[in-house]
Amino acid sequence: PNSSTENYATFSKNLSTGLFEMTICSWVSTKSNYLGTILSYATEDNDNKLVLHGRNTSKQSNIHLVIGDPAFRELPVEPLLDGHWHHLCIIWSSFEGKYWYYIDRRLIAAGSKFQKGYEIPAGGILIVGQEQDKMGGEFDHTEAFVGNLAGFTIWNRALSPGEVSGIATGKALPGSRILTFNDISTLNGSIQHVNCTCLDHCY
Repeated sequence: PNSSTENYATFSKNLSTGLFEMTICSWVSTKSNYLGTILSYATEDNDNKLVLHGRNTSKQSNIHLVIGDPAFRELPVEPLLDGHWHHLCIIWSSFEGKYWYYIDRRLIAAGSKFQKGYEIPAGGILIVGQEQDKMGGEFDHTEAFVGNLAGFTIWNRALSPGEVSGIATGKALPGSRILTFNDISTLNGSIQHVNCTCLDHCY
């Protein structure tokens, strides 16, 4: 799809309970020179409770992992911008105040002192492909995701390095999943949901 505020997906359910830990994993491919916003989770009092935020810039080198705006960390994305499929995992633990960022099983970035004790609250709206400036809307086309996603899953715990590796190599899909693409209720704009047995056919 192209960069448009009309292209996004919504879920039939959202967070039923608050999150003190979470893992987000997905296969990602883009032929664009930027990644855009993969997901955003907004509540009535804060439109940036959880965001993987990117935008169209002359040379994008990172996206922002936002948890409880204005707290964020920068995650490098240049390895993802080669037009090929890559496996992405982002992990955060409120109990430890730490985050971990994996691309293709490799730990690319990690850090501490990040929102220790914070809870991502229930009751918001989760959208794939756009950055919300209010619950469910006010998108900016320069922040839209342009590309393909596969195997998108959110867990309510911090996965181990072995579990991340197992997902990337197709060996196992760990338990405690709370959202997958099977929970998508609405595809908007030119978004398509394609069933394919091999990533090479998912373009």
